[in-house]
Amino acid sequence: MSDDIIELTGNESETGRIRVRLDLDMPHAEAMAILSIVHDHKEKAKKAAEAERRRAEAERRKAEAAARKAAKAEAAKAKKAAPAKPEAAKSA
Repeated sequence: MSDDIIELTGNESETGRIRVRLDLDMPHAEAMAILSIVHDHKEKAKKAAEAERRRAEAERRKAEAAARKAAKAEAAKAKKAAPAKPEAAKSA
């Protein structure tokens, strides 16, 4: 079969890249095992991406909460300092 493509790229790291396009007749159990491996990998990748998205969203919410808290504290400082200035202006 000259149309078969089986290619593994990468080095000896934990991850590699494989590209496969096969047109083979094989026993159903073996075909299902290969399909299961592919589906499991895709599901793990999807879950990892979702977990990363949730972590990024949590970090964003945390940063927004910290910014709101800082703005509120700044507004409270400004409010405390503001009444003293108008009274001084009335006296003058």
